[in-house]
Amino acid sequence: MIKKNILATFIILIINGCDKDHKKTIEELIDEGNLIELQDRRSNLIIEKGEINNELKKITEAVSMLDTIQSSVLVNELKIKSGQINHYSQFQGSIKTDQNMILYPEFSGRINNILVSEGQSVKKGQPLAKIDDGGLVNEYQLVKSQATLSKTLFERQSKLWSENIGSEIQYLESKTNYEIQQNRLESISESLKKTTITAPFDGTIDEIFIEEGMLVSPPMVAGQGSAFRIINLNKLYVEAVIPEKYLGKIKKGTEALVDIEILNSSFRSTIRHSVTSIDPNTRTFRIEISVPKNLMGLVPNMNVIINILDYKNEDAILVPESIVSEDSENNNFLFLIVNGKAQKTIVKIGYSQDGLIEITDGLNIGDAVVNEGSRIVKNGQNVKIYGANE
Repeated sequence: MIKKNILATFIILIINGCDKDHKKTIEELIDEGNLIELQDRRSNLIIEKGEINNELKKITEAVSMLDTIQSSVLVNELKIKSGQINHYSQFQGSIKTDQNMILYPEFSGRINNILVSEGQSVKKGQPLAKIDDGGLVNEYQLVKSQATLSKTLFERQSKLWSENIGSEIQYLESKTNYEIQQNRLESISESLKKTTITAPFDGTIDEIFIEEGMLVSPPMVAGQGSAFRIINLNKLYVEAVIPEKYLGKIKKGTEALVDIEILNSSFRSTIRHSVTSIDPNTRTFRIEISVPKNLMGLVPNMNVIINILDYKNEDAILVPESIVSEDSENNNFLFLIVNGKAQKTIVKIGYSQDGLIEITDGLNIGDAVVNEGSRIVKNGQNVKIYGANE
């Protein structure tokens, strides 16, 4: 009541002060027809009214604030202590393997036998298919016999020549014939090897593109004439491209959590390789993440979500995100409890985790802040503590 009386008295004094400036009443000015004086009077009143309204607004706000501050608000207290924060950044990735190969025939002929089936595990060097050699085996046997004979003749001629028996021409002819037959034998042997398509590494036959009886030949254009696709599922890894701003945070050995949504599963691993050069076009760098062996269901080119640990602080100051507000100047703040009053405190924030946010500046271990009630309390207001959270 006292505050309201003071406000009313103030308004009356202002109005009375205005009245003292009036030498004539409004009625007198109207009777005189004094237009100029009436216009001046109206202008002055409009200005005085604006000033009175401004003063009234300030007084009303001050009264409201003083009433609020003098009253107490029940709040819940939170004592600040350190905790650990692990921040993960999320990226798209895909399953890759270095041993994912298309096999092509290296010999022209008809497929006599396909020795494996799709999905079958094979060992390095295991035959996968046999191509008709077109009589090459018979030619090999003939050349082998000729090579054996030429070797015998060369050895004899070489022995005689060492004993100074016979002519040099005979020695050179036998040597040349022996070398020619050996080269022919090696060439035919290499061609015979090409009549069998073999596995270049341990793996699984993913696809078979040929059939028995089909005519095949070495491809003239890349991508044509495929025979088999073989994949080593024990050599899988995850590949992703990362924006360059993470170059100093994400590196070899960094922890990663890989989510495989299509399989509703996940696994933890580490980055096995991080390219240190930046792609000038995309401003990104490439990373590889190891995949545990015998992880079922993974296949190359499968999409995954990668969560990479890019920040860790074991002594972080963490508070609930709900108690941090932002003022009109875009400052983050919360309320400290000091001597029974709420004190607005500007803070700097870091990463968030599970509903908590890191305070990097503005708070100390052991400080008490307003927890529940932080949205209704005002700066300088008295507070009563009804509970404390450690």
